[in-house]
Amino acid sequence: MGKTEKKSFVKGAAILGIAGLLCKIIGALFRIPLRNLMGVAGMTYYSTVYPYYSWLLVVSSSGLPTAISKLVSERVTLGDYAGAKRVFRKSLLLLTVIGLVTTALMFFGADALAQVTNCPGAEKSFRALAPALFFVSVMCAYRGYLQGLQQMTGTAMSQLTEQAGKLIISLLLVRILLPRGYDVAAMGALLGITASEILALIVIFLFYLLHQKTDPGFRSAKDLVEERGNDHTIRDILVIAIPVTIGASIMPLTGIVDTLLIKNIMLSTGFSREYADMCFAVFRTDVSTIINMPAVLTVALAMSLVPAISAACTRNDRIGVQRVSRMGLKLALIVGLPCAVGLYVIGGQVIEFLFKVTPEELTIGTALMKSSAVGIIFLSLVQTMTGCLQGCGRPLIPVINLGAGAVVKIVVMAVLMFDPALNIQGASISTVACYAVAGILDLVYLIRLTGMRVSIWDCFGKPIVASLAMGGAVYFAGAFLKNHVGSTVATLGSVAVGVVIYGALVIALRMFSTEELAFIPGGARLRGLLGRKGERA
Repeated sequence: MGKTEKKSFVKGAAILGIAGLLCKIIGALFRIPLRNLMGVAGMTYYSTVYPYYSWLLVVSSSGLPTAISKLVSERVTLGDYAGAKRVFRKSLLLLTVIGLVTTALMFFGADALAQVTNCPGAEKSFRALAPALFFVSVMCAYRGYLQGLQQMTGTAMSQLTEQAGKLIISLLLVRILLPRGYDVAAMGALLGITASEILALIVIFLFYLLHQKTDPGFRSAKDLVEERGNDHTIRDILVIAIPVTIGASIMPLTGIVDTLLIKNIMLSTGFSREYADMCFAVFRTDVSTIINMPAVLTVALAMSLVPAISAACTRNDRIGVQRVSRMGLKLALIVGLPCAVGLYVIGGQVIEFLFKVTPEELTIGTALMKSSAVGIIFLSLVQTMTGCLQGCGRPLIPVINLGAGAVVKIVVMAVLMFDPALNIQGASISTVACYAVAGILDLVYLIRLTGMRVSIWDCFGKPIVASLAMGGAVYFAGAFLKNHVGSTVATLGSVAVGVVIYGALVIALRMFSTEELAFIPGGARLRGLLGRKGERA
């Protein structure tokens, strides 16, 4: 790869990385006002429908764009612009068919899905969201094509349009439709997602047109895209796409498991529909939204690990691979442990701060936060270890391990939730078990693959000590502030105390060498303040 190509690749990856990070932040923030507008009654419908959309979306949005971009890139590298156009046209046809089929499945299966999930009235929401599957499928053909040409701006802008449109249109429709009932309001929220996908498709299509007009290679290839005998384009696309799609479908399937089991088990063990709906909505909306917030940080860390490890592998630098992998493990724990301890201590206060909740919802949410908080550690581990293994050229290993975790989740949930004393806690514990199995298996495999040695004190001991000390400070600060100021100020004050204490302990315990700070945003500047290269910060 030449310097210009390498620079273009790095720039494109950075554009997609930043856009992806912003999208995750907007997506996390979207659920807070949505929950406060609709309450648990409305979010029951939303949280029931959305996992099915996410799962069907995997068919078009995971493996196929990757396959398209790879094949387009290969053909353009050889100067075969007509071949690149042929890949695009075949993939556009394939994704159009997939979009129509998945849309039809959700639209015409809406009544059956509402019945099997024990959510009467959800059929309207299923139908409102179904057309989005078609628009996303078509959009993915354009995204894959432009990414194969190293034109990442179009994909990034369409992603941001998608998230911003969802935030604005969905909330507006909910406000308008809420007087007509929670089921209609939820339908409006999901209809807003469909509208946002239309806008995103328009944006990516405009970037496609712009590229076709400005790239001389594609202008000259315009009339050369005839069909060839024995053309294996579709087969080539599917060979690449199917394994990736299977892997990407596992996580959304765990959400479907929740929709199928939680309410049905609770109803079968004697709980009322109202209580089951409330527990389901609090778990899938309030608790899950907060628990997944630290993932924004760990996803960004994982993104930075992939190219670093890939480069070390390319150089056959075994020591470098071990060093970066060890850094990934350390970062996962340094981020995950304090978040887990902090939310265990003041999770209830955070729920009360972010959401409009009744006393009963707060009681349920607080208990669920305590059992779910541990999962942050393992989720952080899963995400960073996945980045390490992908960088080492082992992308299927995290998929297999997550699949094992999903099986454990189903078994644990089925066993625990039939105990009326545990009920919804069984769902929370099963999710932690899923991430624990996947994260530990990933770590064990990475250690065997790279031969890296892990310092128990450096990687585990220091973050644990700092997190426990921070947790104690947060607890006492929260108790003191709550007796003297309002709950909002107490929550913000507790978080501020935790950040200051933990940050001070990270420096005092010298958790990072200045070389390791290069992996942290702003780390280079901090390295200059803390000392010479090789010293510990």
